Amino acid sequence: MKISKSLAGQIAQEMMSVVPYNINVMDESGFIVGSGDLKRVGTLHEGARIAIQSGHVFEVYEDGSGMKPGVNEPIIIDHKVLGVVGITGHPDEVRPFSKLVRVTTILLIEQEARNKLEQDERVKRVKFYHELSYRKEAYDLEFLERAGSYGLDLKKKCWAILVEGDVNGKEFKNVFRSYPHYWNLENDKAVFFITDVFLYKELIGKLNSCANVGRIGSGEAEELAAYSLEQAQAAISVGSRVDPLKILYTYEELRFLIHLSYDGAERPGTIYALLDQSGDKTGLIETLQVFIAENGDHNRTVQKLNIHRNTLNYRLNRIHTLTGKNPRNYMELFELLCGLMWRK
Repeated sequence: MKISKSLAGQIAQEMMSVVPYNINVMDESGFIVGSGDLKRVGTLHEGARIAIQSGHVFEVYEDGSGMKPGVNEPIIIDHKVLGVVGITGHPDEVRPFSKLVRVTTILLIEQEARNKLEQDERVKRVKFYHELSYRKEAYDLEFLERAGSYGLDLKKKCWAILVEGDVNGKEFKNVFRSYPHYWNLENDKAVFFITDVFLYKELIGKLNSCANVGRIGSGEAEELAAYSLEQAQAAISVGSRVDPLKILYTYEELRFLIHLSYDGAERPGTIYALLDQSGDKTGLIETLQVFIAENGDHNRTVQKLNIHRNTLNYRLNRIHTLTGKNPRNYMELFELLCGLMWRK
C-alpha cells in the first residue's frame, strides 16, 4: 500500500478547505507528493524524514535547517510507515488539527486501497466471463478453480441465456442481482450462465416476464459454455426471422431450422429411423405422406387412406410420440417433410 500522488494532492486540497493552514503529504521516503504549496511538490521534507525514521510525531518550533515550524504526523497502517502528513504553523496552534488530518488521511488511503482491490476484482471477473463466453478448449484445473471462486461449478454442464433489451433498466437489474453469473456482452446484450436446471427454469420465467427484455435466446446445457452461447445467439438470429413476435427462442426448439439455415448438415434421417423401428412403420410413414399431400386436411386424409378419423388421430399422435415432432404444427411438419425427402 502506497500513497499515490493523485490521492496526496486530493488530501492536501480537501483538508485545507477545512483547516486554515498549509497541508503537506509526504511519501515513505519523505518527499512531498501533495501540498497546498505546489512549488514544494517533489522536494524532500526534512521534518518528514525524521518522523519516518523515528516512527513518532516530529514537531518543529522555529525556522532552520531547511524546516518550517509545524507538526509532522507519521501515517502508519498495519505497523508500516507509509508516509507523513504535515501541517505548517506553530505546533501549539496546529496541533489540535494534526490528529484529525492524520486520521482522515489514513481513512482516505484505506478507502483508495479498497477501491483498487474492488476495481481489480471487477477486471478479473470481466476477464473470466469473457473467456468463459469464447473459450472452446477443455477447462483446466486453474480455470475450474477460478469459476469455483465465483460460485460457478463448471464440472456440470452449463446453459447460456442471451438477453437483448434494456440491460440497464430497473426491472432487469432486479433480475440479475439474484443471478451473479452474468456479463454484459454489449450495451443492449447480456448473458447468464447457469448450471442448475431449477435455476435455469426460474431465470427463464423471470426474464420472460421482464418489461426490459426484448428477446431471449437459450442454448442447451453443454460441457463448454461457449458452445451454449453460440446456440443462444443462433436461436435468436433464426427464431426472430421465423417468428418475430416471440420473446423466447430456444436452440432445442429451433435446432433443425438453425442447422438448415447455416449448413443443412443436420438432416433428420434419425427421425424416420425411429418410425422404421416401430411396429407399424408402413402405416405411420404412409399416413404422414398422405397427410402432407392433402395439406393437413383431416377429412381428405381419412378418405384417401380409407381409415377412421380416430385412427388418423392415433397415428398422428404416435408419430409425435416417436419423433418428438408434431405433424399438426406447421414448423414441425416442415421438418418431417424434409426428413421424408432425406430418408434413405
